[in-house]
Amino acid sequence: MYIIIVGAGEVGSYLADILVEEGHDVAIVEVNDKLVRQLESRFDALVIQGSGVSYSTLEQAGIRKADLVLAVTHVDEINLITCMNAAKVNSRARTVARVRHVGYLVGDSALTPREIGVSLLVGPERAVAEEVVSLLGYEGAGRSWPLANDKLRLLELPLADDSPLVHATLSELRSELPEPSLVVGIKCSNELRIPRGADQIKPDERAYILTTPDNTRELYILSGKPWHQVRHVLIIGCGNIGFHLARELEVQHLYPTIIEKDPDRAKFVARNLKNSIVLQGDATDPELLREQLQEVADAVVVLLEDDEKALLVGLFAQHMGASKVIVRSDKRAYAPIGNKMGIDALISPRRAVADAILRFVRRGRIFSSHMIGDHQGEILQLKLPDEPKNTSIIRRPLREVLFPEGSLVCAVVRPEGVVIASGETQLEPGDDVLVVSNTEGVKAIEELLR
Repeated sequence: MYIIIVGAGEVGSYLADILVEEGHDVAIVEVNDKLVRQLESRFDALVIQGSGVSYSTLEQAGIRKADLVLAVTHVDEINLITCMNAAKVNSRARTVARVRHVGYLVGDSALTPREIGVSLLVGPERAVAEEVVSLLGYEGAGRSWPLANDKLRLLELPLADDSPLVHATLSELRSELPEPSLVVGIKCSNELRIPRGADQIKPDERAYILTTPDNTRELYILSGKPWHQVRHVLIIGCGNIGFHLARELEVQHLYPTIIEKDPDRAKFVARNLKNSIVLQGDATDPELLREQLQEVADAVVVLLEDDEKALLVGLFAQHMGASKVIVRSDKRAYAPIGNKMGIDALISPRRAVADAILRFVRRGRIFSSHMIGDHQGEILQLKLPDEPKNTSIIRRPLREVLFPEGSLVCAVVRPEGVVIASGETQLEPGDDVLVVSNTEGVKAIEELLR
């Protein structure tokens, strides 16, 4: 595809990294001249200095041949106007606008994407709130993703030193894991490994295990980490994301306590939430946080916009005995530190937006995708055609099929049930196939499974 990305901040650069790596033709539009020079040396892509609201800039970027326009600057109105301009010049192109103001996305007066000529509106509030709700509903340490219409679960498990899953090779672990289960990835501080049978998991690493929902509790126990059911949530910082999260939790009858520093914001939140408790105060005050943790909260969600403060508060909450700690952080470098020190998950609003856009970009043969590791790999669900072009992969044991390096077929989904893949598994036309791959191998996987 020919893709134009307007705005090369955190979201735009992240999208460019992945889309260029996958072999798409990419043009990047950025107004900042210093950033433009950096982009020219970093990406194998056309880089244009200018604004997406300018027709001439869009023409320079190749709007008439574009298949997709991603407007992801920091200004909602620029993103919306960029998409409308792009659609006016090239009605065939799909357009995606990143919007931060919740009023563009929800409410009786909110415009629909169709009404303003945009294919997709993406904001962090809903994406992050849904991710946090999922994390809070997961009883084990780490996190979980439902796959294949919840017929499968992908677990990210931190492992204790005394876990039976550490030190032995994966081949030796087959008898320890509940059937059916498969280790599909291993995450260390700066790397995601797609494992083979001789690989080993170390105590300071996290295992990605694909299994069925019935097996999840057994795997919690095998991880050696405590597991529990969240009964009360403490939200620290209640901007748009915190407010949206609190409303989602109220719908699920899980009524949170909220600490918000800004007096006016605290009053607004208290007026507009029915069943949540709102406290006006500074959550970086150890005494206030200790009091709340001792009285009610067993899960803490830190949504402060200052990444350093958020991580520090999260670590303090973990030190004080919170059973589950989730921290907002847009800085990727903090993830290994947080994970090593017991933070269950670091969530990034910017990455949530980017991942939602990537799922839209790839819709078609890729039914679903989830980023794993520090966004170093993905687990994809792809549909094999009824008449595959590449017949060499059909009705042959997977051990005889040459898959791209850094990829692994995990499972096959059929109407009669789900098969966790082994070397003897054979693919059939029309199968839904789950594949884990590093980001460099995604395009090759798509080509192979045509």
